[in-house]
Amino acid sequence: MRAIQINEAGGQPVLTDIPAPATVDADQVLINVKAVALSNLAKRVAQGQHYSSDAHYPKTVGLDGVGELADGTPVYFDQPVDGGTLAEQVVVPLERVLELPNGLDLKQAAALANPGMSSVAALVYRAHVKPGETVLINGATGVAGTLAVNIARLLGAGKVIVTGRRGAALAQTGADVMIASEGLDLEQTEDRAAYAQSIGAVASSVDVVLDYLYGASAEILLDVLAKKTAGSHTVRFVQIGSMAGTTIQLPASVLRASKIELMGSGLQSVDAEDLQDAIEHVYQLAQRYDLTVPVQTFDVAQINQAWDAGNNPRTVITF
Repeated sequence: MRAIQINEAGGQPVLTDIPAPATVDADQVLINVKAVALSNLAKRVAQGQHYSSDAHYPKTVGLDGVGELADGTPVYFDQPVDGGTLAEQVVVPLERVLELPNGLDLKQAAALANPGMSSVAALVYRAHVKPGETVLINGATGVAGTLAVNIARLLGAGKVIVTGRRGAALAQTGADVMIASEGLDLEQTEDRAAYAQSIGAVASSVDVVLDYLYGASAEILLDVLAKKTAGSHTVRFVQIGSMAGTTIQLPASVLRASKIELMGSGLQSVDAEDLQDAIEHVYQLAQRYDLTVPVQTFDVAQINQAWDAGNNPRTVITF
C-alpha cells in the first residue's frame, strides 16, 4: 500500500510501498485513511527536529488523520500502532479513535484538528480561562492564531487582543484590539521601544497570553506585562509555538516583580487524553458554529509539492 516516509533524520519525504496491516487486535481497529493534515509539527517530528522526535527510521509521516471504518463510519485518529498516519491503511487503538460529527467535511476535519486543539488545550487545560477574561494571542496571522480568536470567544473570553506582523491579516480576525509589528525590527532598540509602547496601552487588562511566536515578541510582551500589571493580578502566559525563535532572554525581575505564570502547551505538557478531548471539543464547536479553516488539498502522489506548499491555507493530503 502507498505511504509517505522519511528515511533519515532531516531527509525529504518519499512516496513508497509498505505492507498493509496484517493483524488487528481486539482493542484495535483498521482505518482506511482519507485525509491527513501536513502540519509544520508533523514535518518537524518526522525529520527529527522536534523535542518529541525519536531516532527510528524509516518513519511514516503524519501525527493524526481522518478516515473511515469498514462500515463507512468517519473517524478522527492518532497514534497508529506502526507509527505515522500517511498510509492508505493504519491500525489504531480504539481509545485513540473519535467518531466525527455528522456532516463534517473530512478535509476540514483533518485541517481543524491540530490548530484548533492548540488553542483549546492551552485555554482549557493550561490557562483554565474564565468567562469575561481578556486573552492576548501573540501571532494571530496564521491558521492556528486566527482560529484561536474565534475559539477564545466561544470559550468565554470577554476581550481578545491580537498581535502579529501583518496588519491586514490581523484586521480579518475580528479581534477587539489589533497590534501590528509590521515594518518593525524587534531586535532593534528603537523599534522594540515603539512596539512595547503599543503593547503597554493594553497590557494591564490581560489575563491570558497564547504565544504562537516566542522570540523577541515574547521577550517584549513579558517585560511589558510585568511592568504594567505589577502584581495586580495573575497573568497566565502559555507558550504554544516558536515561529519567531526558540529561545528568549528573560530577566529575573520579570518573574519576581509580577504574578506571571509561565507554562507550555503541547505534546507531553498536556496529557494525551486531554489533547484528544480538546480535539473532540474543536469538532463540537465546528459543527455548532460552522468553524472552518482555509485548506489546500494535494493527492498523496503530490507529496513533494505539498511539502513545500506552506501551511496557510492548511495543507491536507488525500488518498
